[in-house]
Amino acid sequence: MECIHGARVSAREQISPLMVRLTLELDEPGAWVSTGVGDEFVHVDFGATSMDADGHTERHYTVSGLADGGIEMEIFVHGHGQGSEWARTCCVGDRVEISDPWAYYKPPADAGLRVLVGDLTALPGIARILKEASPQERFHVLVEVPDMSEKRELPSPAQVTTEWRIGGNGIGPSGVCESLRSMHKHGILEPDCYVWVACESKESRRARMLLRQEVGLPIRQQRLVGYWHANLEEVMEKWNALPEEVKEEYLAIWREDRSDEENWTELEPFLQKHGA
Repeated sequence: MECIHGARVSAREQISPLMVRLTLELDEPGAWVSTGVGDEFVHVDFGATSMDADGHTERHYTVSGLADGGIEMEIFVHGHGQGSEWARTCCVGDRVEISDPWAYYKPPADAGLRVLVGDLTALPGIARILKEASPQERFHVLVEVPDMSEKRELPSPAQVTTEWRIGGNGIGPSGVCESLRSMHKHGILEPDCYVWVACESKESRRARMLLRQEVGLPIRQQRLVGYWHANLEEVMEKWNALPEEVKEEYLAIWREDRSDEENWTELEPFLQKHGA
């Protein structure tokens, strides 16, 4: 069972035009244990009333760093959702509750080049993965930003090649798939590479199909995550309109005894069948 941890906002810093860093001081720091994985995230209950695509009122945020007695989160403030509004207006002293941490990033022990691709919501995880990498690791990184004012230094002891491009992020078409296709064409996606992608949900699904059908990358060498939905209201309307038996079929596909990427081999055709 997931544990809930009380916390208070102890610091707030605007680190770029669209990114806010919040420091949360935990009531019982010893009770919250980090996974030690660079893209770990927590569910944050700050009092939102609207639901996300998973049916939760809590919002998911990457733990961008560990602080003395707490954690740091860097949040992309965009649009008018309740999560962005909270990050935009919260004050030192405000109370929240957070979950135990979860993580996605898990390259095989024998992985070669690590390829990290994402939009601005993925940048906190990318930055921490690079910061905590070993000198022996190699990375190729592509970050899609609304404009170059969000570009920053990404210090790392590892060997890193970084590309920045403008697009996606709710301001225009994403070039994540185009970039992956170009990497494949130019031999960057080596046979033993590990590819981690985090971006808008439908774009992450397109990227997954590209890696499987065009690149032929084995499931164990990829992890793709939809961090947000460009059309959340439409997604929720379609879900609510589905018959109960279809919802039950969807829930049955997502099994705990196999990896998320294995689940997606069944989930993607199911979603396409139902127009999602």
